[in-house]
Amino acid sequence: MEVLRLFFESSLSTNDAVVFAKAFQVCLHTLGSEQCWCMDKSKHSAFQGFVTSHGSRLLYKNQDARPLLLALSNRFYSDEKPVIVRRSCCTSKYCLNPAHAYYGTRSDVALENKAKQPPQKSRFSVVTAEIAEELRQHRDAGETILKLSRRYKLPYHVARRICSDNTYSTYNGNFSAKYLEKLWQKTIENCIEICKNNPEASRSYNLAYQVSNHLECPWHRKGQSSHKGNFGLMGECLDCMEEIKNGRCTVDVRQFSIDWYWQVKRFWEQVKIGAPDECWPWLGPTRRDNRESLAYFPSPFHSGKVQSAPRVAFWLSRGYTGKYRVFNKNTCEKFCCNPLHITIRELNECPDPSGIEAIHLKHENVFQYYRETNQQK
Repeated sequence: MEVLRLFFESSLSTNDAVVFAKAFQVCLHTLGSEQCWCMDKSKHSAFQGFVTSHGSRLLYKNQDARPLLLALSNRFYSDEKPVIVRRSCCTSKYCLNPAHAYYGTRSDVALENKAKQPPQKSRFSVVTAEIAEELRQHRDAGETILKLSRRYKLPYHVARRICSDNTYSTYNGNFSAKYLEKLWQKTIENCIEICKNNPEASRSYNLAYQVSNHLECPWHRKGQSSHKGNFGLMGECLDCMEEIKNGRCTVDVRQFSIDWYWQVKRFWEQVKIGAPDECWPWLGPTRRDNRESLAYFPSPFHSGKVQSAPRVAFWLSRGYTGKYRVFNKNTCEKFCCNPLHITIRELNECPDPSGIEAIHLKHENVFQYYRETNQQK
């Protein structure tokens, strides 16, 4: 299969090809074929391997993702059309939609760039394929480039390049409804064939995708859709990350489902809670001559069932951040669990937490409280 051969030539494996094809299918199912499939903020595990750190294009496993994407619809590199062109309708340079790119020439790039610019933003005329053809005809008839540039209100260098056939050639792309229908059909067929020929890799991907869709973070409440199946590449709950950016900080067992009540309560009972500006030392178990703290707290994205106490304190006060490392202030006591003293370097741009107004770790009748809460919902 020629598509797989391109993956192999790019130093990618069969599993990588399956993940790429599956990611395409997820986008088509969830986003549809019309809009851009921007990977810039798509941190779901379904898109693991896609990188947006490059300034101008989407990468997959450190390879340019665009040739792989075009290959899914049997569009390959050729000497006649050596440039990958992004259509003017595309709004993201990290778009994965195969209908928003094609192989063309530098002329096509210039024409698409012109089409993206609104006429009112330029004092010059917008160049179309028709205007470009008229310029060439008048030039062939003997008129000077200077005269043509003034007549059509174009910069001199633009008129010169058009007349020299260096840019703004007639648009060769055919994106009619019939063409797009064939493009999508061919892409879907290739994706299905890649997955069909590699059933084991396809099964592994489906399992990982379904598991990540049904996993819940500790802040999930039954009957709600938030904090469930929305995890980033580091296992962080993306719903929690949004609330952390808004400064959330709370120590309250009532914020969690009753399934988590006793576990959350037990953790905070092993912390010497003081004033908001004081350190809250860990009173629970330690190991390695008191150099590591041990807090029992199973995590969906960790193989072990124990974590460091400051990490769990951050999870249960500000939000679930998965495998991101936490750090105490330099002036903190050992194993300080005060949420106001714990930071994550990846969240340096976020505002400081708003503070802890009250601490609620128990109720006279916890079951009655949750029963009344569910009735209110």
